[in-house]
Amino acid sequence: MRSFPAPRLAHLALLSATILCTCITALAQTPPAAPAPDAPQPQPPISRPLSVRPVPSTPMTPDEAEALRISKLPILNGRPYDQPSTKDTLIDYANDTYGVSGLARITIRALYSEARDAPSEWDTDFTGFSERWASQAGINIISGNVRLAMELLFHEDLRYLPCHGCSAKKKIENALLAEITARHDETGKRFFTVTPTIADFSGPIVAHATWYPSFDPWAGVVSTRLVFATRIGQHLFQEFVWERHHHDPPFGREPTKPLTPPPPN
Repeated sequence: MRSFPAPRLAHLALLSATILCTCITALAQTPPAAPAPDAPQPQPPISRPLSVRPVPSTPMTPDEAEALRISKLPILNGRPYDQPSTKDTLIDYANDTYGVSGLARITIRALYSEARDAPSEWDTDFTGFSERWASQAGINIISGNVRLAMELLFHEDLRYLPCHGCSAKKKIENALLAEITARHDETGKRFFTVTPTIADFSGPIVAHATWYPSFDPWAGVVSTRLVFATRIGQHLFQEFVWERHHHDPPFGREPTKPLTPPPPN
C-alpha cells in the first residue's frame, strides 16, 4: 500500500474543505423554485371586525326637541328670535288689523275725530261717531292689507317685538324704529324700509279721496299723523305696561337653556 506524506494529506484535506464550502454556499444562494401555474396561491387571513354592541339611546320627547331648537335661536330683545313663516305673518296681520290692538287704535282715532268735530259735515252725536268709527275701521283695513302685501312680497318681518329687560331709552328707541324698519334673515337684523310708512299713508289717502265729504287726498296725507301717533302709542303701551304684566314671550315659549342629547348608557 502506497503511503502519502503528511504535507500532501494536509493539502488534500484543505482542498476538500474548500470544495465543500463552495457547494454549500451555492446551494444557499439558489432561488426557490416557482410554484406551478395551476397551484392555488395562499390567501392572507381575513380579519373580521369585532362585533360592536349597539348603545341604547333614549329618544327625545317633542317638547325636548322643540326646547333644543329654541335654544339654538339667536337672542333678540331678550328673547329667542324665530323667523316667521307665512302662517305667522297672517296671524300677526289678523291680530294687528282685526284684533284688540286694531280695535283700540280705531276707537281712539274715532274719539279724537269726534272731539275735534272732524269732518265737520258729520254730527257729533252717536250717528256721527258711528260714521267716524266705521271710517277709521276702513282706514285700518286698507293699511293692514297694504302692509301684509308688501311684507309677503319683500319677505319682511314687521311684527313688533317688545324689548324685554331693556332700559327706558332702549324701549322708546325700539318703539320709534318699528315704524321705519323691519327685520329679515334668520338673525332678525333690523334694516330701513318704507313698508310701514306706505301702509300707514295708504289708508287715510284712499279714505279721504273716496268716502270722506271733502274728497281731498291731501287731507288724508295730513291725517296720517294720527295713524302714526296711535301706532307709536300702542308700541309704548306694549313696552311699559303690557310687557310688565305679560309673562308669555313671543311665540308662546320662555327662553330655555341649551339641551343636549342624553348620554349613552
